Amino acid sequence: MEEKQTEDMFDLGAWLGRKQAFTLMAGRCSAAGVVCLRKIREGKRYRALGLTWEEFCRQRAGISRAFADKMIQQLEELGPAYFELSSVTRITPDRFRRIADSVTDEGLSYAGENIGITPENAPLLAQAIEVLTSGADSAEFEASEAEIAERTFARAERSLRSAVADLERLAAMRLDLGDQQKLSITLAAARNTLERISASVRA
Repeated sequence: MEEKQTEDMFDLGAWLGRKQAFTLMAGRCSAAGVVCLRKIREGKRYRALGLTWEEFCRQRAGISRAFADKMIQQLEELGPAYFELSSVTRITPDRFRRIADSVTDEGLSYAGENIGITPENAPLLAQAIEVLTSGADSAEFEASEAEIAERTFARAERSLRSAVADLERLAAMRLDLGDQQKLSITLAAARNTLERISASVRA
């Protein structure tokens, strides 16, 4: 019994130590976080802290028991893929059920392509989900994708212009020879990239 309690305490300590990384906040939960919650609930490991499941959720996980139970239920019904997708898009369980067959290990399958489930692809994922759940024409998605690309290029151009301006201010300062050489190489590369991006925006 004592060995089991020690094991439970170890598992709880490991989970609590990385709880922040699971972002069990504001309705956004990672699959890993919910899996840990399920293990703690099913194994009644919260008892090692002298707490009930409800007290553990509120005091240690920072969420309500109802919310924890709801997340565990969604994990069991929809699987980890739902939480991966909902971490980068605002997809509801109902909409996920409608596109579940299009979600693979490689990402969200749309028009013969796989869109990786990453924060960088959030706009494309949102557009694909909209098309897949509304029955809109694929041409609408392609047009939106082009618009997203245009905005991304424009944003990158603004960021690079700001970076080049900062580098030029550094170049005007008195630096040692080594720093001057590194700065010159970096500035030249930044200017070259800016020219290529600017050309893409104008095209």
